[in-house]
Amino acid sequence: MEDISQSEVLTIKDPIKIIKSGELTDVEPLKLKVYKKRWLMLIIYMIYSGSNSCQWIQYSIVTNVVTRYYGVSSMMVNWTSMLYMAFYATFIFPASYMTDKCGLRWTTIIGASINCLGAWIKTFSIQPDRFYVVFIGQSIVALAQTLVLPLPGRLAAQWFPPTQLSTATSLGIFGSQLGVALGFLLGPMIVKNHNNLDDIGKDLSRLCWMVAIVSTIAFALMLTLFQNEPKLPPSETRALQKMNRTKKREEFMEPIKRLYKNKNFIMLCNSYGLNIGVFSVVSTLLNQIFLAHFENGEEDAGRIGLAIILTGMVGSVSFGIILDKTHKYKQTAVTVYFLTFCGQILFTVFTCMGIKWMVYVSAIFLGYFMSGYLAMGFDLCAEFTYPESENIPAGFLNITTSIYGIILIILLESLMNTYGDIPVHIGLCLALLLGFILTAITKDEQRRQDARKKAQYEGIARIEKQADGVPEMTQLTYSIS
Repeated sequence: MEDISQSEVLTIKDPIKIIKSGELTDVEPLKLKVYKKRWLMLIIYMIYSGSNSCQWIQYSIVTNVVTRYYGVSSMMVNWTSMLYMAFYATFIFPASYMTDKCGLRWTTIIGASINCLGAWIKTFSIQPDRFYVVFIGQSIVALAQTLVLPLPGRLAAQWFPPTQLSTATSLGIFGSQLGVALGFLLGPMIVKNHNNLDDIGKDLSRLCWMVAIVSTIAFALMLTLFQNEPKLPPSETRALQKMNRTKKREEFMEPIKRLYKNKNFIMLCNSYGLNIGVFSVVSTLLNQIFLAHFENGEEDAGRIGLAIILTGMVGSVSFGIILDKTHKYKQTAVTVYFLTFCGQILFTVFTCMGIKWMVYVSAIFLGYFMSGYLAMGFDLCAEFTYPESENIPAGFLNITTSIYGIILIILLESLMNTYGDIPVHIGLCLALLLGFILTAITKDEQRRQDARKKAQYEGIARIEKQADGVPEMTQLTYSIS
């Protein structure tokens, strides 16, 4: 329902008209409107995303405890994390197709229902011989992730004005990071390394029930309150997208073909994939890496993971605000990537030296930039690929992170089991160095910002053209309610 009351109306001498490049024909005045309920949509999405992402690291952050309880190898436990990456790479194209066909609301409802189902299935896994039930439940929530992860950019584009796009995207990622943070915190806090396996089972049961209840709440919120998109677009760029898709209905594969020819986007996929792939390795193997130097350090490993995520959440929001204010996308990305590389080196040195408090400090530094880069990648993706639908490029972006994550986890854990954790740290640093080089040589391109500036310029040109000869005022091109 469109709100009748409006808190702000901008009155100009001639309505801004959005037209394609080279077209001089008149079009109807375009109405743009920013709705206050956009924040409610964002908050609901953050809860939904967090309820899914907290399950990613649910078992691998307490690998040593889970291997004892279920009698499985550490690689099998790590696969509970890698399932997210494997399922994403496999099912993202069907999920993206469904998002385009069904819209944002039904995509999130279906995803939230699948996520809820998987969480409840895991409550039946509390017996030492039921690791297969863990795998079934984890596979289902991993499938739900394909309907969660690509959506922050699309949600921001459909609901938020140009001055809040990067901030809204970063807040969408913030929800996912908050879920991972809770996974790091609650896992070691609830699941203790008891001598008695029955006590471990009680702890695992308590954790699974908590996750299932939160997932049910997220599903209920999606079903009752979440909306698809506002009646009027919030920005010129969103209006252009909708007009373009209305005039030209394309096959699903057409934008994919164009993305394959977009060199900047391909470079971004690889640099972003390496960065987040390293983040996946650090998160998945953190328990094993830390225990190699600090005995009985399960809870410390969880707190270090929590520190990485919490500071990354601050980084995501602060970098989003910086991008909204400056629009210096490449300069910010290069700086953040380089400092991520430096943070990984510091984390490596202090972990190997066994200085616990410095490991915490270096983890905070690393998390601020590495985890903070999560949201920035979606903003760069939107700039490089506009006016394509946001979920398809975001899907590609996350496919590369999944592929790099799986390869790096399998390779580096094998090296760790054979040679210890030193080769793991070296491999992580080299991956980030390569990603930094790719980021530095990527061309600075801002298609979305250029489209917005062009639309505003054309509108201003028409205003100035008629200002001297037309005393009459026409009203309403942009409103906030």
